[in-house]
Amino acid sequence: MSAADGTPELFSGPLGAQLHRRLEQAMAEAQEVLGIEAGSLPPDELARLRALIVALRDHPTIPGAQAATLAHETALERLRQRFEGRSEALARVQAVLAGLREVTAPGALLARAPMTLCVGSRFTRAVLSIVREARMVAEAAHFVGDHHGALVVLAELQASPVVLEHPLIENELLRRRRATIVLDAAVHPRVDRRTAELMQWRSYAAAPLVVGANVIGVIHADRGPELQLDVLDRDVLWEFATGLAQAYERASLRRTLRNEREQMRQFLEWCGARSGTLTDAPITLGAREPAPLPGDRLGEMAEPIDSPVSVSRDDRIVFSRLLTRRELDVLRLLADGNTNRAVADELVLSEATVKFHVNSILRKLRAANRAEAVARYLTLLGMSPP
Repeated sequence: MSAADGTPELFSGPLGAQLHRRLEQAMAEAQEVLGIEAGSLPPDELARLRALIVALRDHPTIPGAQAATLAHETALERLRQRFEGRSEALARVQAVLAGLREVTAPGALLARAPMTLCVGSRFTRAVLSIVREARMVAEAAHFVGDHHGALVVLAELQASPVVLEHPLIENELLRRRRATIVLDAAVHPRVDRRTAELMQWRSYAAAPLVVGANVIGVIHADRGPELQLDVLDRDVLWEFATGLAQAYERASLRRTLRNEREQMRQFLEWCGARSGTLTDAPITLGAREPAPLPGDRLGEMAEPIDSPVSVSRDDRIVFSRLLTRRELDVLRLLADGNTNRAVADELVLSEATVKFHVNSILRKLRAANRAEAVARYLTLLGMSPP
């Protein structure tokens, strides 16, 4: 795991917690031997550890206490080496993860993961598998100095994926969602025998890829058939798997946002084309009068069509509660047979503004196109369309 600023948490995981307890106990005993109060030492663990080692080396020889002083110095030096080794190992993992986060395609991210893991750790072989329908389907593999061997193993694993079922260790791995290490893979009863023989495992580490609430994959890694792993290797793999899962989640989110942005762009283009088709369509007035709109604002303001109405009726009175002054100006010019360009020139507007007003008029008059809007305009004024 990493801190919020991206730096590794040195005491995360079982090994880190154990190391921290031993470190605190040893430093407390050394401080007691030297008679140093805790407040006089640096707060940082590594700086405090180094200060105590120097103090023990410079401590004057006391009869009968030389052996105890030397034992404390040796213990602290051993802890310092483990502390710094763990710090360096986790820092290397974070360094390679920083480069992996630059990859924006989720598929490419997973394909590069095994090689990146080997570059940033002591592992020399790594296989990444995707979990599909309760099976581990190998996705990518990397063997340091043996590209052909990695391809052969990858093809074999893809041809016959491992089924995730009891009592396999990987099955429990996905359920418990934490890294593990197997030290006796050749004889371990919960290791898949075919995979162990194919990889010639002596020991290996495995960690799940947890993205959100789901486990999407598993990473297996070792240091070759001859070398044994230790718990630091397990913690390093878990650090890498956690960072890889976070990078994969971000890449997937970016891909989703790109797809949605493209779909929105296509939709807006379609809307623009459709709007242009409706607003620029030629006005063709039919002989049939449009049906009245019962119960709406138009029906309330309009008089029955068959009633005698003055031809010179003021349209501002009829449309005062429905259209704005500018929209009424546009509608008058449309009724005279003008195009959008002609309306724009007449009213000293941009053609885009005219289109906006036309769309608003169509919506308010509940008209499907310009012709129907003009027909309703004339009808409400008592002038039957020709």
